Amino acid sequence: MFSFKTLVTIFFISVFVIAVRCWDPYDVLGLKRGASTSDIRRAYKQHAREWHPDKNKNENAESKFVEINKAYELLSDPARRKLFDQKGVVDDSLNRNMNNPNTGFGDRGSFFSEHGGFRFQFKMSEMTAFHQHRITMRGYENLISPQSQNQPYLIFVYSEWCLMCVHVLPMWQRLVEDLNPIGINLATVHFDQETELAHKLGGKRGELPHIVLVMESRISCYKDDEFSTVKVIEFIRSRFSRNLITAINDQNSEQFLSGWKDNKVRVLLFGKLELVRLRYLTLAFKYRSHAVFGYAQLNIEATQTLSEKFDIPSKLDSLFLFHEDRDKPAARLSMADLPYSTLKDVIETNKYLQLPRLSSQNMLDSLCPPESSNVRRRLCAILVTDDREEDEEAREQLRQFTRQFKFSRDRIAFSYVFREKQTEFLRALLEDGKSPTETTTHVVIVWRQDIRRLSYSWLSQPFVSGVDNWNSSIEYLHRTLTKIMGTAQPLAHQTVVKELVDEHAQGIFGRITARLVTAAEVLGDHITRQELLAVGSVVGTVLFIAAVGYVMTYLVRLEEETIQKKNKGVIQTPRQTKTELKLHELRSETYNGMVRLLKPGCRTIVLLLNNQSMDILIPKFHKAVWPYRKNKSLLFGWMNIDRGLQWYSRLLNLALKNVEEDEGTDITLDSNLVKSKNCVGTVISLNGHRRYFCIYHARHPECISDSGGKRMQSMARRLTKSNHSINDPSGAFMGFDDTSLEDSDNSDVEKGDCMKSLDDEQPLITNGLGLQSQRASTEFVLDGLSNWLDRLFEGTTQRYSINYWPEFGNF
Repeated sequence: MFSFKTLVTIFFISVFVIAVRCWDPYDVLGLKRGASTSDIRRAYKQHAREWHPDKNKNENAESKFVEINKAYELLSDPARRKLFDQKGVVDDSLNRNMNNPNTGFGDRGSFFSEHGGFRFQFKMSEMTAFHQHRITMRGYENLISPQSQNQPYLIFVYSEWCLMCVHVLPMWQRLVEDLNPIGINLATVHFDQETELAHKLGGKRGELPHIVLVMESRISCYKDDEFSTVKVIEFIRSRFSRNLITAINDQNSEQFLSGWKDNKVRVLLFGKLELVRLRYLTLAFKYRSHAVFGYAQLNIEATQTLSEKFDIPSKLDSLFLFHEDRDKPAARLSMADLPYSTLKDVIETNKYLQLPRLSSQNMLDSLCPPESSNVRRRLCAILVTDDREEDEEAREQLRQFTRQFKFSRDRIAFSYVFREKQTEFLRALLEDGKSPTETTTHVVIVWRQDIRRLSYSWLSQPFVSGVDNWNSSIEYLHRTLTKIMGTAQPLAHQTVVKELVDEHAQGIFGRITARLVTAAEVLGDHITRQELLAVGSVVGTVLFIAAVGYVMTYLVRLEEETIQKKNKGVIQTPRQTKTELKLHELRSETYNGMVRLLKPGCRTIVLLLNNQSMDILIPKFHKAVWPYRKNKSLLFGWMNIDRGLQWYSRLLNLALKNVEEDEGTDITLDSNLVKSKNCVGTVISLNGHRRYFCIYHARHPECISDSGGKRMQSMARRLTKSNHSINDPSGAFMGFDDTSLEDSDNSDVEKGDCMKSLDDEQPLITNGLGLQSQRASTEFVLDGLSNWLDRLFEGTTQRYSINYWPEFGNF
């Protein structure tokens, strides 16, 4: 809701606009009232191109261009345009003031008038407070988004013609003064100049101003209707994790201070307020990867013992920082008001344990940064131990060594590593062949020359714990380190290492949970109540349907179980299901359906037989085509050759005519030359749509295993040259008499097993093929059909094309 001051301001704006005739943006763009948005945009582009100062040399071009921009900004905003249409137009004096740089519509100065003793002033120069913190898309992606991992950013989206933006300017200036000193950066985005960034942050033209908080590259939108400093600070506080600072009392203080084995220091804050101050939250957020924070309220019974133990001033805020020693703080600070910069300096100086563990690559980069210069090199003394209590004594003695000998951390850093958790890193330090076979409690000196390459030297004597070995281990370590640091000589060995394993990385379950929480927060920030209700309605409907389906399934299962119990004593004969393969007879009644009217891609496979061979060949044919019964594009049948001999003869005649049609030879074959006995056992594949067929026969050239293949085209060519060639025995493969084939370069021939000749007939293929005359019974004529069917579906059989399908009947 608007405050009283805002309502008064709006009232006097209305009174002033009504009192004078004002400048008309429609006239500036050459439009009439009621013009559409597309007309306004088109007129603006036209006038902007015409009056652009870089293209128009008129002395008034710059002022005219500014006037055009102002007119377009007003008319492109539906709310402001509607208000303008209701209040009328502005006086010509205001139009003249548009060209005056000292007016309120320019970038400098102010436009004011007085009405009824009340002075109204609208200062565009106040926008400079927003301009000072303005960012671009590049600045957001390269600077703000990466830095938001450790520092929150509050971003304000504004526009120059946003009256509410001017109204909340004092609030923004106070936020800048209050939040900048406690670690929260502020930035602004000009909606009209950085539209893409404004939309990325969730800003909309009709909903300005728009405030967002960016933390860990996540964008959280401020949704409260009231813009006030208190509300914005509450919004910022709500974005921090609840586990960021632990509430400490007398019961859990020992456990909190003893948790340093997670490789993080402990920061204990004391304050008089029950609510944790915002500066402590930003501090804990910044150093959450190095320290664990706790907060204890002073002057209450739950923290009285703790306050007495560390002698905490009751009227001051205090900070205590602990390393491995939970009874003696490494740093302490007490002030009436702890400045954020002082807190940051204290933690920055003591953010590592006295003997930190190399638990991640970031830790290694911080403790042992790469340095290529041999003079400025920074060494690292790493103690190799196991993650067990037995090695804790050796680690404690190394801590005492660092306290006893004050080596500069700029020259050498002491740390330790768990052997079983950083196996790849240690394996690279053992490749020289001169490393100790047992690395536990050994110290290795490391100098990182770049990110991957380092030099190292193993100390020959292990850092043995115990009272008896303490003096010798300390003396040897001190002597070796002093020698190495006193010379610029390189270390003994060099190697290339991989990145350290992040021991603090979340498991798969933790990552999934974090992603779900993040997704819930994003949805909560970007989904309105109405949208949430719509989604909930859809989800509820789906769940209801699923529940009803489950109930119905459960009832059906109960009914089935009841029926099974009733029929438990009844013996039921199971029904056998068998897939059938029907063989259709090819005759005049079925000819059109089986051949002529076949759909594209479909074929009919027909067996030729007579009455004597029917009982023998049909079972064999049925068995051969059984594997193809589920193919919907195939139709299987048989034809009595005694009935269809005329049709078959006509079919062969058309095929022979089509072989050498380009030579113009007219071939006429006498159907009496075709003998029905020689056709028994023939299988033809008919493609009704493309008008071609393929032939299988026991003596077909495609079944010859001898050297007499590839003769089909040569035989057909000879048949078309003269009429007497029909008496040539080379046509026997189609049912003619004896055969004598020649080689052909164009035929597609597959080799197969030779078969015996039919009973009481001359052999279909004789000496011309290099085969001896044999007698074949009807039982063997389909033995090669399975192989031929395989080649048929592979497309390697010979195809005989015809111009049309002949009639089925007598000719």
